[in-house]
Amino acid sequence: MRHLISRRNVARLLGGVFCLGVGLSALAQTPTKVTLRLDWTTLGYHAPFYLGVAKGFYRDAGLDVDVLEGKGSSTVINLVGNDSEDFAFADGTTAARLISQGLPARVVMGIFQRSTLSIFYAKDRGIGTPKDLKGKRVSMCAGDGMNVYLPIYLKSVGLQAGDVEQVNVDCSLKYTVVAQNRADAVASYGTAGRPLMQAVGIADPGKFDYADAGIFLPSHGIIASEKTIAQRADVVRRFVAATTKAWQAAQADPDAAVAATVAAKPLLKGKEAMLKETLLDSMQYIATPGTKGKPFGWQSAEEWQKAEATLVEFAGMKKAASAQAFYTDAFTR
Repeated sequence: MRHLISRRNVARLLGGVFCLGVGLSALAQTPTKVTLRLDWTTLGYHAPFYLGVAKGFYRDAGLDVDVLEGKGSSTVINLVGNDSEDFAFADGTTAARLISQGLPARVVMGIFQRSTLSIFYAKDRGIGTPKDLKGKRVSMCAGDGMNVYLPIYLKSVGLQAGDVEQVNVDCSLKYTVVAQNRADAVASYGTAGRPLMQAVGIADPGKFDYADAGIFLPSHGIIASEKTIAQRADVVRRFVAATTKAWQAAQADPDAAVAATVAAKPLLKGKEAMLKETLLDSMQYIATPGTKGKPFGWQSAEEWQKAEATLVEFAGMKKAASAQAFYTDAFTR
């Protein structure tokens, strides 16, 4: 006996198939949720990431990015290496040191490839050249790693570690003690030191960049775990591509980047000028001679090798079989 299907049942069946197709299509278009953990609380040089979210660059890449603040490069890199977060924007040199100790992570995109390590100083303390630091007091705090990096700079400018007095204070007081004349200079970062000096009343501080002394140490980039690189390579590739768009857009329109940051972090309203100045200051640390003519985010093997040699000599880091243990250019070609 032949089974007959009524028109009503056919319509119901087709309707169910249609709904299932729509549901699968919507599922396929659902952005992949990922986290980006910043190295610190929001500063001007973080603005491109907020712009990328606001402009939809990450969404267009099929990603739903949650930008989270952090508490230092070492902390956030460990979170990524342990797969507690997807990506970190943090110091590449710190990442190399942690990777050499066994942390399964790598820098998948370089952003500040010229070292941002700097010394800011009060101009009324008789400092005009790096050698004038001899006999001066330099403030720093144990949590920022400057105890390791300062001797590298001093050697590069012809001084010894004992030629300066290190004034170790709580990180929150590092700039204040210069204003109080308890220190003459501060070990800092070129991306943030100037507004922080101005905030404590030093209107026009001087600055010495470590990179100007011939020091090759990569600074901030995007870090992912080896597990993420191996198992979610397409997510990493899309994240890097969208981040490239975000940084290039911020370079073209820093005001839009600042506006996106304030929209995401309303407590920063009224600090737009400082955010913009910090963002613009950070742009000088993007390019290096070794990355000239290469895609944004591409990292130089030669410069990484120089950085490794410096860290082995001064930071006691174990030499790797290859500098590519610390980074990959697979996602920026």
